[in-house]
Amino acid sequence: MQQILPEGFSQRLHERLSSPRACPSGRFSGRGIVTCAGGPRYFTCVWVLIWVLRRVFRTSLPIQVWHLGAIEMSEGMRATLEEEGVEVVDAETVIARHPARVARGWPLKPYAIANSRFQEVLYLDADTVPLADPAAVFDWSDYRDSGLLLWPDILDLKSENPIWRKVGLAPRDCVSVDSGILAVDKARAFAVLDLAVLLNEHWEELYDLLHGDKDTFLLACRLIDYPEAMIAHRPFDLDSDLVQRDPHGNAFLHHRTRTKWSLKSRNRPVAVAAFDADCAAALAELGRRWSGAVFHAPARSEAARAAEAELVAIRRFDYASSVVRTLELLSGNRVGEGRAEYEQHWAVVEREGKLVLQLYSDVQLHVELTRLDDGSWRGATVVTPHFSVRLVAQSAAQTFPNRGIKRLTRSGADVVAGLLTAAGMAAGYDESLARDLAAALRLINGAFDDIPEELAAHLVRLPLDAHWREALGRLLTELESARNRRLELAGDRAEHPLWINPAHYLRVM
Repeated sequence: MQQILPEGFSQRLHERLSSPRACPSGRFSGRGIVTCAGGPRYFTCVWVLIWVLRRVFRTSLPIQVWHLGAIEMSEGMRATLEEEGVEVVDAETVIARHPARVARGWPLKPYAIANSRFQEVLYLDADTVPLADPAAVFDWSDYRDSGLLLWPDILDLKSENPIWRKVGLAPRDCVSVDSGILAVDKARAFAVLDLAVLLNEHWEELYDLLHGDKDTFLLACRLIDYPEAMIAHRPFDLDSDLVQRDPHGNAFLHHRTRTKWSLKSRNRPVAVAAFDADCAAALAELGRRWSGAVFHAPARSEAARAAEAELVAIRRFDYASSVVRTLELLSGNRVGEGRAEYEQHWAVVEREGKLVLQLYSDVQLHVELTRLDDGSWRGATVVTPHFSVRLVAQSAAQTFPNRGIKRLTRSGADVVAGLLTAAGMAAGYDESLARDLAAALRLINGAFDDIPEELAAHLVRLPLDAHWREALGRLLTELESARNRRLELAGDRAEHPLWINPAHYLRVM
C-alpha cells in the first residue's frame, strides 16, 4: 500500500487539538477483544493467545485480529483463525472508508482499537499470555471510573526527552506505558484514541524518541488532560519479558516482549507454570493446521474454486506414491494430516479447460495431478526427485479395509506397506524383485488375517506399470485362496463374517 507523507506534524496536531473528534454516534457497540497480528512470527503468537482465551478462560467476548494486507495474512491463516470463532479484519479495507496513514507494525495498533466495531475494547498484544481471565478488567473500578486503563512499563519517560517539546507539552518525569494491554471505552475516550492515531501517523518523527507506539497513548491523554487510570503496580521483569499485574498486585498477564512463540524452536516457559501445558497444546494444534508459511494460491477460475470446494467437502484422501498415506485437504489451501515436504499447500487451477490439482512446498510448486473419469487424480512431480502420485477419496468403499476394525485378530497392514515400499516398484518392473516380494507376502499371509485386502487396497492407489499390476493381481488371488483355507481349517472364518472381497477394490483399478 502506497504511503503518502502527511502534512506538517505540528500543524496537524494543532488543528486536531483545536477541534477534538467526538465518538461517532451509532458506529460502535458492545465489548470485545482486539489484537494485531501478521506474518508467521506474530500469527504463531496470536494463535496461542486465542487458544488461552477460548480454551482456558472460556471467554465469550468476540475477538478481532487485525492485519494489514495480503502480505501479512493468507487465506489459510484467516481460515485457521475463523475456525476458532475469531473475526479477521484487513485494515486496508477499513482504511478505504476511514483514511489514515497506517504502517505495518506498531502504527496499526491505535488504528485497530479506534476503528474496531466495539465500543469497549480490551486490547492485547499478540505476544501476551493472560494469567487470569482478562474480561474481568471491565468490572474493575479503575476502568469504570476512568474509561481508559493503562499498564506501566519498567521504564520512565524522562523530562529531558525531546518528545515533550515536540508535542508542545511541559517536560516532566513520569511512568512510561506498556501498551501490550489497555482497556478503553470509546464513548468517553475516543478523542484520546484519535490523537494516538495521529501521533502514530508520524512514526518517522516520534518513534525514535518513544520506543515505538506505547507512550503515544500517554501523550494523547496529557494533550487533552484526560484523566486516565494506571495500574499502580510496576510489572515484574522476567528476563526482559514483562509480567503485568492486576490492581491487587497479582500476576495478570505475561507480555513476551523478548520471547515470541515459535512452532519449531524451543519456547521459554510461561511465567505461571500451570499454563505451559496449554500453550504447548496450542502450538501442537497449530502445527497440525498450518504449515508456518504465508502461502497465496495462484489466481483460480470459478470452476477451479468449485473443484476446491468439492475436495474440501471430501477432506480425506489416500495419497499414493511409493507408499500410501492419508492426505487431508483443508479450506484456505491448507494441508492437515499427511502434510510433508512436498505437500505443504494445495490449489486447483484451470489449464486449457482441464482442472489441475497442484501441491506446493512452502512456496514452490512440486506436484501436479489431473482428474480422471472415476473422480480420482493422477499425476507426478514437476521437479526432481521425479515420482508418480495418485489421489483417491477415502470412503466406505475406498478406505483400507482393516484399519481400526476389531473383527480382525491379526492385521498385517503395516507389514504390507513396508514390503511394497522396499520393493521400489516406482522404478519399474523387476522380475527378481517381484519373486522376492511374492515370497515375502506368501510367508506373512500365514501369520496375518488381512493380507489380501491390504494388498488389494494398495493396488488401487499405487501408480504401477502393467507388469507389476498383472503380477500382483495373480498373487492376490492366490493369497486370498490360501488365507481362506487356513481360516476354514482353524475354524476362524465363521467368527469373521465381514471379510471384504478384494475383488471389490480391484473393480476400481
